[in-house]
Amino acid sequence: MDAVLNPAAGSRQRSKLVTPQASADYLPRPQVQAALAAHPHARLLLFSAPAGFGKTTALAALAEQRRAAGSAVAWFSLETEDDDPARFFQQLIKTLGEAVPGVGDYARGYLHNTMQVPVNAVLESLLVDLARHNGPLLLVLDDLHQLKDPELFTALGRLVRLAPASFTLAVGSRSLPPLSLATLRAKGWLLEIGLDELRLSVEETRDYLARTGLQLDDAVLAALHSHTEGWAIGVQLASLWLRHQPQATEQMECLGSDQATVGQYLLASVFEQLSVDLQDALLALGVASQLSGDLANALTGRQDGQALLERLETMQLFLLPLDRERQWYRFHHLFADFLRGRLKTHDPERLKQLHFNASLWFTNHHMQNLAIEHASLAEDPDMLAALVDGCGLELINRGQLNKIYRWRQKVPDDIAARYPTLILADVWNRATEMALPEANQMLDELLARWGGTRAEAQISDKYLATLAVKAALALQKDDLELCVTIARKVEAQLGRNQAFLEVAILVIGAMALVTLAQPDQARRLLSLAQQRNHFLQGRYLDMQLANVEILLALEQGQVRQAQMLFDQMRAQVIPHLGEKSRAMALPVIVESLIAYQQGRLDGLEERLGAALTHIDVIRPIDIYAQGMLFLARIQRMQDKPKEAQATLVLMQNLAARNQSWRFYARAVADEISLMLQEPGTDRIKRAEQRFKGVDWNKLANGGTQHGANSALWMQGLIRVRLQQARGHFSEALHEITQLRSKLQPNWHGLQRLRLDLLAALSYQRLGYQERAQSLLVQCLLSAEREGVRSLFIEEGEAIRQLLQQLEAAERHPALQGFIRDLLASWPGNDARKSLDVLEEGLTDREREVVCLAAKGMSNEEIGQQLALALGTVKWHLHNIYEKLKVRNRTQAIRRARELGLLES
Repeated sequence: MDAVLNPAAGSRQRSKLVTPQASADYLPRPQVQAALAAHPHARLLLFSAPAGFGKTTALAALAEQRRAAGSAVAWFSLETEDDDPARFFQQLIKTLGEAVPGVGDYARGYLHNTMQVPVNAVLESLLVDLARHNGPLLLVLDDLHQLKDPELFTALGRLVRLAPASFTLAVGSRSLPPLSLATLRAKGWLLEIGLDELRLSVEETRDYLARTGLQLDDAVLAALHSHTEGWAIGVQLASLWLRHQPQATEQMECLGSDQATVGQYLLASVFEQLSVDLQDALLALGVASQLSGDLANALTGRQDGQALLERLETMQLFLLPLDRERQWYRFHHLFADFLRGRLKTHDPERLKQLHFNASLWFTNHHMQNLAIEHASLAEDPDMLAALVDGCGLELINRGQLNKIYRWRQKVPDDIAARYPTLILADVWNRATEMALPEANQMLDELLARWGGTRAEAQISDKYLATLAVKAALALQKDDLELCVTIARKVEAQLGRNQAFLEVAILVIGAMALVTLAQPDQARRLLSLAQQRNHFLQGRYLDMQLANVEILLALEQGQVRQAQMLFDQMRAQVIPHLGEKSRAMALPVIVESLIAYQQGRLDGLEERLGAALTHIDVIRPIDIYAQGMLFLARIQRMQDKPKEAQATLVLMQNLAARNQSWRFYARAVADEISLMLQEPGTDRIKRAEQRFKGVDWNKLANGGTQHGANSALWMQGLIRVRLQQARGHFSEALHEITQLRSKLQPNWHGLQRLRLDLLAALSYQRLGYQERAQSLLVQCLLSAEREGVRSLFIEEGEAIRQLLQQLEAAERHPALQGFIRDLLASWPGNDARKSLDVLEEGLTDREREVVCLAAKGMSNEEIGQQLALALGTVKWHLHNIYEKLKVRNRTQAIRRARELGLLES
């Protein structure tokens, strides 16, 4: 996130994206070239070996070869700071865009104003752009071992698998990356270039030494190669050693055979041959991962920093230029580690002071991440805390709270207490374990410190950031009224602060109002948020605004409208839904709610379960609670009663721990419903005992209570089901009337549909067949219009029987297809069909008759075909109707087809 406010910062960032220049004494590697020529279609080129084997040099040569052949080439040298999705994709998009103009333009929007980078969405957008590029493209990621984030490796794996065939990824790494290498190897997509290909042979070692002016006899050369084992950096170190100390050939035996020992011996030997002045300068320069002339002056106290760096390069002291202008350099990693280790051993206090000086330099040049890292290495907690606090708001805006927390661990509590951003990080990190009052107390202290206590006071950005965290916590902890209060406070001063924070708070307020069944107020905040969002380029808040619209449609019962809005969001905001990305957790849950209502259950348990484990910043507890309920219902429909029960118990425990009693009531309602649908004669008794064991007054008096979201609604719904299970259908109808009074007009659409369905069942059992059928038809018409299916299945076997009766009557042709589809999707349908066949199997002759009937033959034609009398044909058909439980020829054919009886 380093803001590029001066040329030095910009040049340093550009240097990471420039292919390093091959040195004048670069030695071509025939084994590497042969391997590349033998695998022209490999998608991943993996250069893997320990430090010093020439991976970067080989990759640079490959890049130049591909560029000369007409391929576009993008280069990215990774550092530890790039182990962050926002930072990584910012640089990746930049280098790809420079190689192929236009690539990443759309994906870049995901990186702005986002709490959490949607990794999969960014990747999918890049894949779309890459598919549009016609020519070959090579992407080089050097030093891939610097990355640890599993999301980034998942994204790179998908890039290799899904990018067009003209795309090649080449990586250099000290270790094997977690990229499903076995799968890529099996498909022939992986070329591995390791120690065997990168080692220098005896002849290559001779050629390299000859280029540096050294001619060794065969015995000395053989000894040198034996000790270095073709290790390129070892050969280079040995050449320096031999050039400055001719008698060193006699000391060859003391090198030993261990590579690390050889390296340390040679490094020390080369270093100790230098002048004391140069040794001192190298130790000072070694603390920085990258160097410029001005930074070299700051570290060494000299005035000839640029000339010093150029001199070190000329002396071949492992200093590599990172750009063609030679504004930035870095030491080879082995040499840098050697210098830092030597300084730490001999003068640890000077090492800390040098890190402090580097931190000051990077701070003055607006390169905050590096400034903070060096402050951390300087073990100066005051400076570290001040730097983090100074850029904390920008880090929060970019979704890098994880970095704040990582740096926070290195600051003692007494120092962190003086810096609001660090306190904010503590509160946020502990939010899921803390009670809301405790978290609010900490935040209120912070708000008081930053002012803004008077209604007319100007709100500062830091104050507003604290309010945003407070609102997000309130949404997670079910204090919906607090969310609305904060949103209205921001609304009163709209346009005076950062648009990102204002929109985030308005979105949270709108989500709370949806749950509170105040749709008009929710739409008003949504409209204000959309107006302010025009000032932003990011996609995260676009996604959250779309989520609010989807939730509004769902609460109205407009499931198809919700699906359409989600499809628009997927097309316009998230090219592909990233189910494993934390930032995409809420959209996955919302889409799962829609899919569940429409009965699209394939793979839904896995997707929904994964999303529920991810915690995004904007995390409405109502949606997560619905997700857990629907997960239990999916498990129940898939004949996993134990898993469903475990999910409901988990939800009850979480709700009780957080005193979110209306969610506890929802879980209990589903638990009792699950009991009522179990086999066994004691199911009603157990359900009643569970119902009576709940303190419903306590649940009703705790937390948010409104309409169909309240504990009282759940209590009434359980009463209806219990009364119907006991056969008290008149009492059930009375309770349904009471529940209807809690619903708002043009709201709670699915809850209203459920009550109508339960009422239809009661009327049917009381003997009011016409009234029951009329109400059931109305339910089916509404459900078909919205594609709703699961709601019928949730109410169990009694509703299935009602639907079967309506389907058999064939009085509503327009609904027949929907009813059949609904019955076909009913859980246990396959087992039920098999049972029917076992109990009432057709004879061979009856199967012949029904098969011919299905071909359109009349009774007379069937008789002629089978040499049967007309009366015998009719008798067989009568038996077929009885066994298949149908009333006529058409139904018999359809039923036989469903049972697979027409298959040859």
